[in-house]
Amino acid sequence: MGRRSVGRRSVVVAALVGAALVLGSASATGAPGSSPASGGDGTRRVALGDSWAAGTAAGDVEAASGTCRRSPRAYPAVVARAAGETSWTSRACASATGGGNGQFTSLGPATEVVTATVGADATGLGALAAACSATGTATRCDGATTRFDRALATLSPALDASLADIRKRAPRAAVTVTGYPLLAEGRACPSGPADAARAARLDDAVTRLDTALADRVTAAGMRFVDVRSAFAGHGVCAPDPWLTPLTGPDPLLAGGATATGHALGVLPALAATAPTTPAPTRPATPPSDGRRDEPPAPLFPG
Repeated sequence: MGRRSVGRRSVVVAALVGAALVLGSASATGAPGSSPASGGDGTRRVALGDSWAAGTAAGDVEAASGTCRRSPRAYPAVVARAAGETSWTSRACASATGGGNGQFTSLGPATEVVTATVGADATGLGALAAACSATGTATRCDGATTRFDRALATLSPALDASLADIRKRAPRAAVTVTGYPLLAEGRACPSGPADAARAARLDDAVTRLDTALADRVTAAGMRFVDVRSAFAGHGVCAPDPWLTPLTGPDPLLAGGATATGHALGVLPALAATAPTTPAPTRPATPPSDGRRDEPPAPLFPG
């Protein structure tokens, strides 16, 4: 085994233990088999979100998770197993649409820890990445950008409503929402953006999405974790990418975190800062755009 492999394993172990402690586990040494692979039916710790939180691009997706496409390699599952957690569940679901906030059924007064990654599926970030990839076209890229911009404009009120719902259902919980890494880091390649201009477009989209998430999560008195620095140097065109190619057959998976991305990117970012004490119940102050005619669509359907 090479020195690099040993070093990477050490980083993984440290990240798992650190994240387990930061996210409120009782033990960081429990047997890996003591909890379900990708989510159980407990209520103390609950994972929510989109395909990123579900780990859809991480591989080994469990058939039992159906269209939600959850993987035991997703960061919530890895942390729970490292902690020997036995009272937890993942409701994260890939690109679920319609209905109310169906993922919130596991939240309750006894819930202590909530993690979520949400926004990419809702805004069509994967579809944008695929359209602007080396196998896309300028027309497709422009169209996907327009759709992304339109969806991003409605994200904040939807997120405000969802975060208020989480706090109402789980008033004691420490809530952590993670952002997304830069997909291209300014680089073009056969498995990534078609050219430097499209690479810049994708990175700008992620930056605007993360900015919107950070603003509303912070306004709700919850913790936002920026993962961009943790993924630095491991974009889709890097020599050692932690993101899936943008040119695959499933646009939902374009630029999603691999198992390595979850272990070496998301987990260290989570472990870097301690969760805040849950804020008193209060509604987030919505951004004023003068256009709140329709109720926001739910971000966490399941």
